[in-house]
Amino acid sequence: MIGAGPSGLAASRVFASRGVPFDCFEAGSGIGGLWRYGNDNGMSGVYASLHANISKESMSFSSLAMPTACPVFPHHSKVLAYLEDYAESFGLHRHIMCGTEVTSVRPLDGGGWEVVCRRRADAAEETRRYSEVVVANGHHWDPRLPDPAVPGAEEFGGTAIHSHDYRVPEPYAGLRVLVIGMGNSACEIAAEISRTAARTFLSARDVPHVFPKLLLGRPADHLVWSALSDLPRFLKDPGLRFLLRLSRGAPARYGLPEPDRGPLARHPSTSDELLVQLARGAVTPKPGVRSFGRDTAAFTDGSREPVDAVVYATGYNISFPFLDPSLFAAPDGRTELYLRTVPPRIPGLYFMGLAQPSGAAFPLLEPQAEWIAELIEGAVALPSPADMTRAIVREWRRHRTTYVSTYRHGIEIDFRSYRRALRRERRAGRRRAHGTVPSLPAVAGAAPAADAV
Repeated sequence: MIGAGPSGLAASRVFASRGVPFDCFEAGSGIGGLWRYGNDNGMSGVYASLHANISKESMSFSSLAMPTACPVFPHHSKVLAYLEDYAESFGLHRHIMCGTEVTSVRPLDGGGWEVVCRRRADAAEETRRYSEVVVANGHHWDPRLPDPAVPGAEEFGGTAIHSHDYRVPEPYAGLRVLVIGMGNSACEIAAEISRTAARTFLSARDVPHVFPKLLLGRPADHLVWSALSDLPRFLKDPGLRFLLRLSRGAPARYGLPEPDRGPLARHPSTSDELLVQLARGAVTPKPGVRSFGRDTAAFTDGSREPVDAVVYATGYNISFPFLDPSLFAAPDGRTELYLRTVPPRIPGLYFMGLAQPSGAAFPLLEPQAEWIAELIEGAVALPSPADMTRAIVREWRRHRTTYVSTYRHGIEIDFRSYRRALRRERRAGRRRAHGTVPSLPAVAGAAPAADAV
C-alpha cells in the first residue's frame, strides 16, 4: 500500500480487520498525508489557518466518529489528531513504514509486482515483491500551473507561488495581491490575505456557486445532502439555487457574475469569509488573466491592475511518479478505472481515493477498501476487462453531461450514486464468484514481507 493519508489509513484499517497481510509505505515521517501541516514529505499544502470546509459528521469514517468536543468545522490540527487516533485505535502503526518513499512499481512477468522503496534515513533502496499493490498517494500534492503559461508570466517581477506553498498571510501585508482560481483554497486564501494586503484581486475564468458553510443555521453539507438527496437531479439544481439565493442573495451583490451552470455541475466552493470580504470591497473579483507585465496583470475584460504578488490556486495534477506512464496515467484528469478503483487490464493494481465527491471523501474510503479486500481474498470477482471498459465509457458519457469539462472535475462524482454503485458491484461480484473463496494469489518470486502493499 502506498501512502498513509486518509485513503491509505482506511485501507489499512479494513485489511487489518480482515486479516489481509500488507505493508504500508509512507514517504513522510508521520501519518496523515495532506492533513499533516508542514509534512516533511513535501506533499501537504495545508496553510496555518485552514479549517475543514465540511462538517465533522460528514468527515468521519463509519468505524470511528470524530470526538463530540471537536468543532463543527475542525482546524487541520484537529483532523490530524483524529487520523492519529484512528490509526492508534485500530493498531495500524505496526503495518506502516514511515520515512519510506516508493520510487518504482512495475508488473512482473508471470504475475505480481516489483516494488522499489527508499528509506530516507540512509537513502538505500530495497526491492520487494508483492502479489497486489494498492495506490493511495492522494491527488492534492502535485501543484498544477496554467498550461500554457499566462503570457508574460516569466517577465513578471513580483513573487509568484502556487497555493500549495502558501502558509501565512504576513508576507503579503501592504501588497497588491492577485489570487488566480476560485476553488476552496483560492476563496479562503484571498479572504485571508485581503485583511492586511493593500488590495486583493480574485481572478476566475469560470465563476462557480459559492456556498456558505451554514445554510439556514445548519452545516451546508447536512442540509444539501440530506434534505435534497432523494430529489431527482433536475430538481436538485433549482432547489440548491433557491437555498443559495435565500441565504446569501444574488451573486451580483458581491460583484460576481451569475454562474452559467447549476450548483452541482462544479465542485462546490465553500467560504463565508470570501463573501464577507467581497461585500466589504476588500476583495475585487476579476475575470481570467490575459497577460502579465512586469508589475501589472491584464484581464480578459480589457482592464489592467497593478500587482506585486500572485498566488496560483489552480489545482493539482493527478500523479503517480512510481508508475511508468505507459502503464497507467491520468491525462486531462481522467482515470480509466472501473468504479474509480480498478484498471481493467492490469491485474493486481488498485487505486484508493481517486473519486472526488461534492461532500466528504472519508465515508467512501472504507467501503472502497472493503471491495478491494474482497477482490484480493477472492470473495468477489470482477466483470471481464471488456465489460469494465464498456462501463467506464458509459460513465464518462454521463460525466460529460453532468459536470463541466475541466481537469479539476475529471474525478468528480456524486457521493450517494457512487456508494450505491459500490454496493451493487459487491453483490454482483459475490454472484460472479459462485460462492467460492480461493486462497490469496501466490506471490511472484521470492517471499515478501507481506502479500499486499
